[in-house]
Amino acid sequence: MSTEESLNKSREVYMNDDLGIIQFKPIWKYKYAQYFQETQYNGKTLSEDERKQFVAVIDETVAQFSEGFPLLQEMTIEAEKFKDNYREIGLTFASVSHFVLMTMIDCMVASKYFILADQDYDKRFMRGKLRVILNEGFKRLYGFDEKTHNKSEWDRLLPLLRFFPEVINLQYQDLTFHLEKHARSSSWWREERNLETHLDAEKLYESRQEEIIESKVMMDSMKLYATLQAVNLFLSNMHTCIYNCWVKKYHERKLANQ
Repeated sequence: MSTEESLNKSREVYMNDDLGIIQFKPIWKYKYAQYFQETQYNGKTLSEDERKQFVAVIDETVAQFSEGFPLLQEMTIEAEKFKDNYREIGLTFASVSHFVLMTMIDCMVASKYFILADQDYDKRFMRGKLRVILNEGFKRLYGFDEKTHNKSEWDRLLPLLRFFPEVINLQYQDLTFHLEKHARSSSWWREERNLETHLDAEKLYESRQEEIIESKVMMDSMKLYATLQAVNLFLSNMHTCIYNCWVKKYHERKLANQ
């Protein structure tokens, strides 16, 4: 059976009520729209306890997410051993997942050090660098126009969809709708990103003089983080299909050897 046929069998798994016995994993029906809701700043100021709790949650989440890097490296190494469709699927999936995971972590770490900064210049500096991540992160994830979209990580997944069941294709379409709306929802701090990276000192100084409102900066960072979280959930469903494919192959080999 080809890789394409095996992956398409995941659709049957999706409909199976007795997943535990056959050791397959379910594909989850996530409500992706909730990760793309625009939140308006409400004037709230973070208390000292809230700031400490925020940093603690970031540290815990970064430690947890970082455990995924060795697994993705292992997947890359294993995929390179194949010469069939699994090579394309495994290498692309691992690469896109690596980008999503690292960008989520970088966004959290930049947010953490923005919160921890206790000097005015430090805080303005970290806000600027966080905006670079927000702009570059979404540009690489999905893009802002046809040119950047065609080079995006999201577009790299499109050729793989022919190997996956309908439920994955429908979720891809659903997420594409929300990502497209997000791409056009604002400038994604493009001007600030340009000033931070091109280092036009006088204009950069003027840009950094914008009033610092911690809660608002954190809400801005959540726009990218929540988007990446939605994509990460979708990737987990793609991985489930790949996993189920190999579980099926395992059972087939086991039956053949009986």
